[in-house]
Amino acid sequence: MDSNAVQPLGGGPSPASSTNTTIIFDAEEGVAETTRAKRAQKDHGPNSNSSVDTDSDSDESDQEEDRPERPVYSTALNGAQNWNKLSTLWKVTAAKKNTSFGESPTEGDLNAHSCSQLYHTKRKSLKLKNYHNNARAMKDIEKFLAQPIVLFKNKMHRTQWEEIVEEMIIKLSKEKPELNLAIKMAMKSVISNEADYLIPESVQGITLSPYGPITEQSFIVVVGETKAVTDSQVVMCVLEQPFNFGNGAEEIRFICLVFSPKKTKHTKSGVEVARTYATLLSDDRLRHNLLNTNSPERFAHEFEMECHRMQKEHQKRERVAAAKISKENETIPKKKHGIPVIGLIQDIKRRSKHYVHDYIGDLKDCTSIQKIISTTLFLFFSLLLPSIAFGVLDAHYTDGKIDVQNVIVSQALGGLLWALFSGQHLAVIRTTIPVVIYTKIIYLISKNWADDGSFFYTFYAMVGLTNAVFLVIYGISGISKVMAYCSRSTEEIFGLFISIAFIVDSVKYIVKEFDLYYYSCDLSVNATMNAVKRASDIAEAADCDQTKPILSLLLVLVTVYVGVVIFNFKYSPFLNADKRVIVADYALVVAVAAGTVLGSYVFRHIELDQFHVNEDRPLFKVVTFESPSAGAVLSAIGLGFLMSILFFMEVNIAASVVNNPANKLKKGRAYHQDMVVIGLINAIMSIFGLPFVHGSLPHSPLHVRALADIEEHIDNGNLTENIVYVRETRLTTLISNIMIGACVLMIPYPLNLIPIPVLYGQFVFLAVTSLGEFQLWERLVLIFTEQSLYPPIHYVRKVPQKIIHCFTFLQIVQLVGLCLISFAGSAYLKMFFPFAIIILMPIREKILPALISERHLHWLDGEH
Repeated sequence: MDSNAVQPLGGGPSPASSTNTTIIFDAEEGVAETTRAKRAQKDHGPNSNSSVDTDSDSDESDQEEDRPERPVYSTALNGAQNWNKLSTLWKVTAAKKNTSFGESPTEGDLNAHSCSQLYHTKRKSLKLKNYHNNARAMKDIEKFLAQPIVLFKNKMHRTQWEEIVEEMIIKLSKEKPELNLAIKMAMKSVISNEADYLIPESVQGITLSPYGPITEQSFIVVVGETKAVTDSQVVMCVLEQPFNFGNGAEEIRFICLVFSPKKTKHTKSGVEVARTYATLLSDDRLRHNLLNTNSPERFAHEFEMECHRMQKEHQKRERVAAAKISKENETIPKKKHGIPVIGLIQDIKRRSKHYVHDYIGDLKDCTSIQKIISTTLFLFFSLLLPSIAFGVLDAHYTDGKIDVQNVIVSQALGGLLWALFSGQHLAVIRTTIPVVIYTKIIYLISKNWADDGSFFYTFYAMVGLTNAVFLVIYGISGISKVMAYCSRSTEEIFGLFISIAFIVDSVKYIVKEFDLYYYSCDLSVNATMNAVKRASDIAEAADCDQTKPILSLLLVLVTVYVGVVIFNFKYSPFLNADKRVIVADYALVVAVAAGTVLGSYVFRHIELDQFHVNEDRPLFKVVTFESPSAGAVLSAIGLGFLMSILFFMEVNIAASVVNNPANKLKKGRAYHQDMVVIGLINAIMSIFGLPFVHGSLPHSPLHVRALADIEEHIDNGNLTENIVYVRETRLTTLISNIMIGACVLMIPYPLNLIPIPVLYGQFVFLAVTSLGEFQLWERLVLIFTEQSLYPPIHYVRKVPQKIIHCFTFLQIVQLVGLCLISFAGSAYLKMFFPFAIIILMPIREKILPALISERHLHWLDGEH
């Protein structure tokens, strides 16, 4: 029978012998109508025994011309011998409409031929379930196998759809009385309320052919979402004969009813459970074996055997696919070379052929130029403001030996050299909190040889040069290859730590402001006894204005709020998509401007903290090397080595995040070249006594995202973003650092108009906006998310929930360890922070596989 024929739902056994019937089925009402005599004569010839009267047909043809057109689906016309059957069918239908065969229709009859309602159908393609990596699929099957509920062909006596459904639901209710199943409610979920013959939601198999998709009509999995159940329930039915349940379901032998709660986790939804069973039933070998079963136990055995077979088959396919992908992604051949410098040479060759394109290749359209401009301004503000903040800290820790002016010069010079000579120029370099801590340690140790701090610059240069030598050795010898063991887990733990560090520093600043200007000035009645002591504290304070800390807190919050709101403007319904992205690109600029106007103009009567510089010190002054003692040399080598470990990890992690395959970069990697360049840059910084620089998170991934074209997709209500194209240009890094260098001319005015709280607000903004890039943060949020609202992410589909939370917990433990070492009170303990980062790699490679299977780790941490 033609698979396109429309049959009334619940029509009974599929008539295998009715292929010669001459019928055109009405798509709206399923009513069989006659064809014209001319069509019959054309098909059957003049000698046909057809009993059609030509004159009568002509009259009916005139009547049909007045009827409104209605869509029809037809079977092939063959055999006029069935005309009497058609006449009988027409008479039965006409009797239902109070008309007679051959009589002229009345106005009421004409209205009877119009549609009484419309029915909306939506088709969606689903992938077959993978039984190797989808833990939820195996759990669904195991649940069914524990108590299989099956109705068999020799026990089915009803032929209407609603009758079969009712009998299956009654069977389920009897087998599981603890469900207290509401039969009517369950029936309404699989039979449309508007029309009893319609199936609201079902899953079937299709086969692609040269003539289009062909529906597999031997099975149907019907989905019903109902409040009658609290978890998914499945009942199967094997029919003795092929039954016709309507268009696309005309030879059904297997019926599977899946009932699921209306509100549940996506991986446990009715459609996902239905996909599990439809994948099994799509195999013709399993269907053949199931037809020969006569008991639920035998049925369950065949199901279990098919599951194991599919599991092995899917595992084999994945191994082949993984090997192919690994071969395609291999950028450097795994060939042993006798020359250690070969990795550096390959990096230079790989990147040099794109060098000219890095400057002019993306100046091709207005969109790219706009992206470059907005990203340049983003880098300018996101690098300048931290430089000011870190300069304030350096000045405090070194008694003014290094101040804001030095940090800005260091950022401009280092960033300029990085833009010109680095391999992966999209990675951002700058001075960071760990560098500030090491600078403090260097200053404290240098006082062992000179209490007045005069030995600081010499000792600082010795440590810096030692660090530079180690970095160059790392780059030439190709040690960066160990980063192959740095998984996404390690990168995200470190990246999230940097975000936490930004927030912690901002909180410390606000707490300090309140301690200094608010609580110490509070001479309440309860503190009368301590008035004298507190008065002395107040006298020591330069100011006792309680509005200062409140305004500082306000500026931090305003900067963060304005920045986040504008950053998320791209998700709003205002303007069009392109303009929304343009507005979002300037989020940091607008946030800093808003905070500056609020602090320096609206509340100008409140004096906020401003940075100060040593104007007597020249911008560039070569350090003079006094004759150091042996102890100073050994100390410098030790500190330089520890610092080189930190820089090695920071630079490689930043480059690795930028080189993530999800970013779709085209010009290759350059880990060895970047390591040599960063070593040479810091050697120059050491000679001039300028702050050190290295790779930065979260600026590096944010820089890539700012230059990217992003495509949004909605999957089951969950918004996902995919990077389509990234402009791999050096112009943004080059121009932004030139602009930062020009800011030296604006020290102290007008740069000191930017309030210090706005700088810390910018830290929090960068930390908050970078959280969405971390899968670790995403999984941490899932712990507190209702299961029914879980997004359909790949690892949610393929990894059990408890394994996901276990992996997240282990990452949090590692993150807490980093925080304890970094935020410890002892500066000397913080020196060993680089080793804490290195330890993350063996933990991932040796300890986690002992706790979580490799298959689950692949889905949780394999995407890199």
